[in-house]
Amino acid sequence: MKAFVIGPIGDKDVEDGSPARLAYEEGIQVFEDVIAPACTAFGLEAVRADMISRAGEIPEQIFRQLRDCPVVIADLTGANPNVMYELGLRHTTGLVTIQIGEKGRLPFDVAAIRTIMFKRTEAGLVQARKDLSKSLVANLNTGGDPVTATRIWFEASLLEQKSTAPESAEVADATSDEDAPGFLELLAEMETGTQSLVQTTVAAASIIQDISAVYSEATASIHQAEASGGGASARLAIAELTATKLNEQAARLEVVSGEFARTVDRIEPGIQYLLGRLAEEPEQLAAVPDFPLQVKNLCDAARSSIEGSNAMRTNAIEIGKASRSLKRAGERLAPSFKRFSDTSERVAGWSKLLDILSPPQTDLKAAANGPE
Repeated sequence: MKAFVIGPIGDKDVEDGSPARLAYEEGIQVFEDVIAPACTAFGLEAVRADMISRAGEIPEQIFRQLRDCPVVIADLTGANPNVMYELGLRHTTGLVTIQIGEKGRLPFDVAAIRTIMFKRTEAGLVQARKDLSKSLVANLNTGGDPVTATRIWFEASLLEQKSTAPESAEVADATSDEDAPGFLELLAEMETGTQSLVQTTVAAASIIQDISAVYSEATASIHQAEASGGGASARLAIAELTATKLNEQAARLEVVSGEFARTVDRIEPGIQYLLGRLAEEPEQLAAVPDFPLQVKNLCDAARSSIEGSNAMRTNAIEIGKASRSLKRAGERLAPSFKRFSDTSERVAGWSKLLDILSPPQTDLKAAANGPE
């Protein structure tokens, strides 16, 4: 899962000491010392705009990141005009947007919006990283609160929709048909969404592996303590340390499970529509022969993960019987595992749509390729 980073880009290829070179060095310093480490701790891949494309008109890929990326972190140091423009676009989405900036170098326009301010010293950058980590925990768990401009923007859209409501069903249908996305647009959205599902699944597998390693380490420590004659106090100390490590993983799991659920919410209507349309217009299948198979693979992967998620949830609750700290850790882990399980059930349910599209016991790819 990505965190898209906007901020001063500068130019690394110009003369040392020039404003553009200084902007590049300062931006990279904040990215490498503050943003990337904080994101990595939560399983987020921090990506700067210049990692996608270089200077010139803001490319389409960046617009898509601003619109779709679950997390955007904006370095407002120096009030770069491009950054402010991108930030304004991002605020119209209502998605999680975290602002940081060097003290004394922020635009007054954002003074009313919570911003992490830092000093450009070694200690100041360390503190900024800690503050950003806290902000990620707070915002990723709740989805963040929209800024005033975003709230008013959405209110205006709702009012306009009410005031310009079509007078008849015929007008409404015509308007809907004109604005409805085309087949290829929906397919492109599904491709993006399925990539996100794969990313979150991989991230979740990594976290689960780390949690299993914590369990294994705790078990080995307990056996060692018992062998050396350690009593309940030694086991309790191990439990406290284990709970601390599990809480770190719980924070990561909360982020990834939430993103997994949000991605399914976003693409499920399109998946249902596309498969329904393919059922009604089988000739379209020739243009996208692999799409049903891709959906089938997602269903199979989701189905196979349900049992594991439920087992991990049961285990998280069970270990809570050992101590209060482990109980609290288990109570943080359990909802995320349940969210994964429930969301995976939904994804697995898409297989019913495939049954409508293709006769049972028929290979989907063979059906797409047609008779030999």
